Amino acid sequence: MPKSGYQVVFFLVLFLLLPCITARGAGTEPACNCRGQPLLQDATPPIRGKEVLDLQERLSQLGYYRERADGLYGPATVQAVKRFQADLGLPVTGNMDPATWAYLAWSEEKAVVEQSLPPPQGEISILVDTDALLLIVYADGEPYKIYPVAVGKWTTPTPLGEWQINSMSSVWEGPFGARWMGLSCPFGSYGIHGTDNPASIGWEVSSGCIRMYNHDVIELFDWVTPGTLVTIIGSRIKTVPIPGRLGPGDVGQGVVPLQWRLRELGLDVGRADGVYGKATEGAVRELQHFYRLPPSGVADRNLLFLLGLAEGGKDW
Repeated sequence: MPKSGYQVVFFLVLFLLLPCITARGAGTEPACNCRGQPLLQDATPPIRGKEVLDLQERLSQLGYYRERADGLYGPATVQAVKRFQADLGLPVTGNMDPATWAYLAWSEEKAVVEQSLPPPQGEISILVDTDALLLIVYADGEPYKIYPVAVGKWTTPTPLGEWQINSMSSVWEGPFGARWMGLSCPFGSYGIHGTDNPASIGWEVSSGCIRMYNHDVIELFDWVTPGTLVTIIGSRIKTVPIPGRLGPGDVGQGVVPLQWRLRELGLDVGRADGVYGKATEGAVRELQHFYRLPPSGVADRNLLFLLGLAEGGKDW
């Protein structure tokens, strides 16, 4: 069992933050397709796998599991889970259900919650580097704090571009962890949120959302507001499929490389938000004037080739 001093501090933290676990905050509820941890239970034959091994290591760090971690959901693991559930007032089933996973994730945050930095001063912005698996908070353009994150898999990538936080919620719900910050991406439901699986941080494993440790997302949540700029970058931008023609009204990931390329040339496109709006159309017209092309405001294959965004064009 954990030491009594640990239990007192843990239950105090849990009591103070219980509303964040049980209550839904204002704002749009998260809708991205993020899956939670699997149900682990006593079975014949016993469940075996990496999820069980990770669980045993996590319970061992908390003082509940005393045997060698073997990846087998046997009697020793079941009893460790029961002790954990009993200490937290959960139904003592020995099964790792969504509620037990959520409380396990929360219990691992206790020691780190007390180390939070003071809020940054000035204008806050966020940069997510999907290659480095890092989220960087900037204050007035200067780096303030760096967090490790998990991002989307290759098959369900995190959207690259310049978004804004458009919804915030203190929901505690399975895979979303302790906080949710929705992004203004117009071609999908994506956000920055916590997790019920801390072992996933530092990997490309999500359905496109950005996962953080719960203590980190709680800290970040208190620093940002709706409208905070979130820029997401990554080398995948060079492999984003771009249609042979882009024009007013088009929306999608393929618009972002065009917007960034136009900005590199000194043209004003506003935010690289994946929307071919008035600013992007105006920048394309200006470039067409420069090349003495008909100023249609449409980025056809010829213009995309000149920009290095079509097959055979210059590498940008």
